[in-house]
Amino acid sequence: MGLIPEKIRMALYRDLTLGNFTQRMAELRGDRLTVKLHEPLRYRDLSTDSISYTQAARFVDRVSVALRDMGVKRGERVGINTSNNVDLPLAVFGIARAGAIAVPMNYMLKAKEMRYILENCGAETLIVDREVFEANVGSQQELPSVKRWIMAGPAEECREGFVSLDDAMHDAGDGRPPVELDPGDPVAIFYTSGTTGFPKGATMSSRNLLTAQKIAAAIIPVGAKEYGVFCLPAAHVMGFGSFILGSCVGLRAYYMRHFEPRAVLEAMQREKASLFVGVPAMYTMMLAHGIEPYDLSHMRMYGSAADAMPTELMEAFREKGTLFKLGPFRPKAFFTEVYGMVELAGVATMKIAIMGVNYPPGCVGWPVWPVRARILDEDGKPLPAGEVGEVAVYGPGVTKGYWGNTEATNELIQDGWLRTGDMGKKDKLGRLYFVDRKKDVIKVGGYSVFSVEVESEVLEHPEISDVAVVGIPHPLKKQVPLAVVTLNPGSEATEEEILSWCEEHIAGYKKPRAVRIINPEDMPYGMTLKIRKLELRERFSDLFTEVSA
Repeated sequence: MGLIPEKIRMALYRDLTLGNFTQRMAELRGDRLTVKLHEPLRYRDLSTDSISYTQAARFVDRVSVALRDMGVKRGERVGINTSNNVDLPLAVFGIARAGAIAVPMNYMLKAKEMRYILENCGAETLIVDREVFEANVGSQQELPSVKRWIMAGPAEECREGFVSLDDAMHDAGDGRPPVELDPGDPVAIFYTSGTTGFPKGATMSSRNLLTAQKIAAAIIPVGAKEYGVFCLPAAHVMGFGSFILGSCVGLRAYYMRHFEPRAVLEAMQREKASLFVGVPAMYTMMLAHGIEPYDLSHMRMYGSAADAMPTELMEAFREKGTLFKLGPFRPKAFFTEVYGMVELAGVATMKIAIMGVNYPPGCVGWPVWPVRARILDEDGKPLPAGEVGEVAVYGPGVTKGYWGNTEATNELIQDGWLRTGDMGKKDKLGRLYFVDRKKDVIKVGGYSVFSVEVESEVLEHPEISDVAVVGIPHPLKKQVPLAVVTLNPGSEATEEEILSWCEEHIAGYKKPRAVRIINPEDMPYGMTLKIRKLELRERFSDLFTEVSA
């Protein structure tokens, strides 16, 4: 086994679970650095700005023992909502190691939203840090279902009425064996964003969360020498999955709690990073900020997920990086794009844009073995290559179902195939193409207009930094497209000018019938910076109520 690369060995582990994951990493890599922190941890037994694999495993073990000493039982749901430092994903591993089920939550959620999630999954234990509690909760009475309050972070910041995780971990000591888990046992519940109603909790096993990630780690052309910048929300399945994937590869990560374009670009340059994974909105914001002043020549790989990645945006960053140097030959960086969703535990398909390899617009690559994908018509029957229908996925990442919601689970999963709600198609080579979210397809008269396609065309306007195209009610057409845009800094473009440009450059049946310019801070981004289109549809729903012709 010693001759087999570490990331290949990881892919071959069959008994890997969330509970033994960090211990396996420590056995492979020992005191090698895994994470350098933008903002240090301040726990009594881990007060540092850099963490080794051994230290990470010890932190996870102590969280596990501390929780069991507090009375947390196997199968109990444990909510966790902290401010996105590395103790969040490590605590999730610790919860699983204790045999409990972790419920990670977005640090931006308010008390009412947290209350719904905690009561929905029956969590009576909550780990929260002082920053999130004081900003978003304020009083324990706001979350009446919580019986056991645990405060993460340094003991001196623990409020009255909470158990200090810092003190409990210090008292726990090392070495107690984990609760035995089967790879199929539930270990986490990741809640959807709730853009189409109340959030639903996708129940995940270790097999769901680890299989596709460790296989993807084995096939992507990166290794332990890479140094990546991480600023994704770890409470979201994309961020958590990226953390797992990076650990499987064995790369080092510069861990940032929050994304801010300037800070991330400065970190890439200062740390001489070689890898960055984000969402398209992050790349859009960095490009709008300006990437030319920064030395990104050491960047070898970029990655993206969560939304469609415009080719022009991808190429702008690839041009700034360098895959390798061989005399005067310096090919540009490669770009990996992943298609997935919460209910698929992250990776479902992947494409790698590298030297001489190009993909047609909208292509999100091939399914990552053993994942399979097919396209279904409205009756659930498979469609031939080239025809657009709903994407269905089968594989180890498919959620075990929505927690406590059998009806929604049965609608989502049929004969093991997950109905994604995404519209797509496959070509004769088996490549998958994302067309649009089913709920975002705009019905204009007798035409189906795909918002993603129109957005890519609107983004060609030189003054626009971001856009969301949504369908809003129209008395004659039923629906018409509205383009909600943000402008580049200093731009003086008007709504009328942009609408005129759209009329000139976009086909009549799908062009926006109106344009609204809003400030970047007013664009309703979710946790992974995907635009919450439901909010825009509601905000502008009465725009054409007075139209009579």
